[in-house]
Amino acid sequence: MSEEAIDLETEQEIFRLVRRERLARDTGRWDELTACYWPDSTVRVTWFTGTARDFAQASRAQYESGKGQGIHIISPVWARRRGDRALVESLGTILTRTEFDGVLVDVTTWVRFFSRVRSDGERWLLVTFDGIYMKDRIDPVDPAGTLTLDPERLAAGRASYRHQAYMADFHGYPRNNDLPGDDRRDLVQAFYDEAESWLQGD
Repeated sequence: MSEEAIDLETEQEIFRLVRRERLARDTGRWDELTACYWPDSTVRVTWFTGTARDFAQASRAQYESGKGQGIHIISPVWARRRGDRALVESLGTILTRTEFDGVLVDVTTWVRFFSRVRSDGERWLLVTFDGIYMKDRIDPVDPAGTLTLDPERLAAGRASYRHQAYMADFHGYPRNNDLPGDDRRDLVQAFYDEAESWLQGD
């Protein structure tokens, strides 16, 4: 089966899906979040790897605890389709407000969101959700505030998402140093190759 030129209606449906998934996550609509995914789906981000159902539960616990609840700005850029499979990539920004040692801070992460999606004949649903990380930063909300970070813990993180990893450590989430990011082109290329293989039906 050859790759098909994606029609505008399908492209827009997939674009709406990825925007709806992020909005559901940010606004605490957990059933809607889970409904955007296939049951055997996989979510992989800086602080979590697992199924979409488990991701919704973990996100709910994070949301209710107030530990670094983020706002996700997502702008789908392109989608490619082959039969009932498609790939979609988006530009994104994650805006997280949290507290480190009594200092209120904003963590900003620039990322490309990437998903494999598949149609069940009636609608498109997410098979995977991944971040390809570009860079991040952390700033005190009060410009006069003083923020002191542990240099060794900070240096242990990957350059593409160092402050996100530091925040995950601080809040007790597992650190994942193997995510695709612009500081590791080899991981990004391997990630794209696997996605392309999946699109072709392998």
